[in-house]
Amino acid sequence: LVTGPTGSGKTTTLYALLKLLNDPEVNITTIEDPVEYKLTGVNQIQVNPQTNLTFAKGLRSIVRQDPDIILVGEIRDNETAEIAVNAALTGHLLLSTFHANDAATAIPRLLDMGVEPFLLASTLEVIIAQRLVRRICEGCRYSKVVRVKELEKTFIHSSRLFKGKTVTLYAGKGCAMCGNTGYRGRTGVFEFIRLSPKLQELILHNPSTQQVWEVARKEKSTTLFEDGMEKVRNGITTFEELMRVAPPSR
Repeated sequence: LVTGPTGSGKTTTLYALLKLLNDPEVNITTIEDPVEYKLTGVNQIQVNPQTNLTFAKGLRSIVRQDPDIILVGEIRDNETAEIAVNAALTGHLLLSTFHANDAATAIPRLLDMGVEPFLLASTLEVIIAQRLVRRICEGCRYSKVVRVKELEKTFIHSSRLFKGKTVTLYAGKGCAMCGNTGYRGRTGVFEFIRLSPKLQELILHNPSTQQVWEVARKEKSTTLFEDGMEKVRNGITTFEELMRVAPPSR
């Protein structure tokens, strides 16, 4: 399950997964709104409100065809969620997106939609939350040593994020390659939760987002911000861009 707001690259991530899984001997069927890219070897169906073809109705029809892998463009309502969970329960690998701010929030949100806890615990494998940040232009990237106290003028609590009095950060000067913006292209920052036996047991008790995160954290899950900080340290994006898109939330 891939979560995030509109425009965070969820569909691109799902398509990348499908390309990895695509094989002539594997039957893959999707239901999307709309079909954004044509994929060779994949049966793609587009939602059509005019003919009353909804995610739920399309998914129900797809399950009867017994494909190996199903992609549902988005789980928007209780009916779609229930059909998706039951499809996964019968042995189908199901990929989908869901609107949630982070990975941990997806579990209580799905339970609030009426999905039975024991069904969700039995079928959910991995939750990915993501955001897109702009990449520093490689044509004009440079490093700079910044005093942490200077960062605190703009970003409160910066001293908690960096050890020492100074830190080396990267930025783009601006050039013809990037239209003098200092950025060229985008990349993702990600948060992963893999459903362990402890999390499966927790789901049975209708947990809060905080309870889910506490268990996931003990099992080495990292936040969007922490993944983003790795990209800041490696000169892939700027600290300012990360703070704009995925500031620390916990």
